[in-house]
Amino acid sequence: MSDYDKDFVRVLLNNLEEAIFLLDKTTITFANEMAKSFFGPSEGMDIFDLLIFEKSTLLVDSIHERKPLNIESKVFLSKKGGWCDFYIRYIPEIEALLMRDVSFIKIIEEAKLNMSVLISHELKNPLGVIESIVSDMLENEEDEEKIEKLWKIEKQSKRLNRIIQQIEYITMAQLGLYVPRKETLNVQKIISEVMEEIEELRKKKEIEISINLETKTIEADGFIIRTILKNLLSNALKYSFEKSKVILEFSAERMSIQDFGIGVPDSEKEKIFGRFYRTPSAVKMASGSGLGLAVVKHLANIAGYRIEFESKHLIGTKVTVWFKK
Repeated sequence: MSDYDKDFVRVLLNNLEEAIFLLDKTTITFANEMAKSFFGPSEGMDIFDLLIFEKSTLLVDSIHERKPLNIESKVFLSKKGGWCDFYIRYIPEIEALLMRDVSFIKIIEEAKLNMSVLISHELKNPLGVIESIVSDMLENEEDEEKIEKLWKIEKQSKRLNRIIQQIEYITMAQLGLYVPRKETLNVQKIISEVMEEIEELRKKKEIEISINLETKTIEADGFIIRTILKNLLSNALKYSFEKSKVILEFSAERMSIQDFGIGVPDSEKEKIFGRFYRTPSAVKMASGSGLGLAVVKHLANIAGYRIEFESKHLIGTKVTVWFKK
């Protein structure tokens, strides 16, 4: 390699965000500027005299056996006097060790989770008290008008409890911490709960929802099924024309929601599952965050479901979620 090429490589490596060490077996022959900012001058040192981290034995094996390594581990930084989270990659072909600091990402993820748990905890406690009081009042009340009002309070309390649980689960899913559970679900009950939550929007647009139910139960995760169904039905109502129709079909193999609304132009279909993305016609049609279909796709991936998306501009859209890929 010419001196020019060597200088070019050094400049390139010094401008990367990862800490990079080039090794001769375990001896450091080059450390870029990011590596020096974390660990100080280190060229000529043994990499294991420099690095103190939890999974160091894995790196020892990779170097001696000349096999690639991709791990996350806490690494002690003497310059900072503490442990930091790093993504560590070893490339045996060029004897290079790449380290990326992911501490800030971990802090943000932990903050999101803590906030979600805090909100859920702080809301669940008073909500539980309200439900208990309403239950006691229902047992002792004889006036029919008051009983009806108490039933409405109880109903809305349960709805709010489901929403709180969804916030907690969605946060966990976004952070990759949610593990799907298999349970026997009453499909009619789930559909009724979702229909109740979207009833105001349906009534406002005077849209008919036709339901074709081919199974009574399904083995799946209740949170995932309920969230996917609600997001797809909400989208269908939002982007349907007034006094039109939405068709919901649910079987043991799939669920599908078809509307006869504004549809999606061919040029926009590839972007439709992107976070925050909304087509120009969708923006004009209804308010929204553009997260509905992104959440559906994310949860479908977690559960191992396959999504089919069919749409024609100004004719309508059909989304089918297959429970087996």
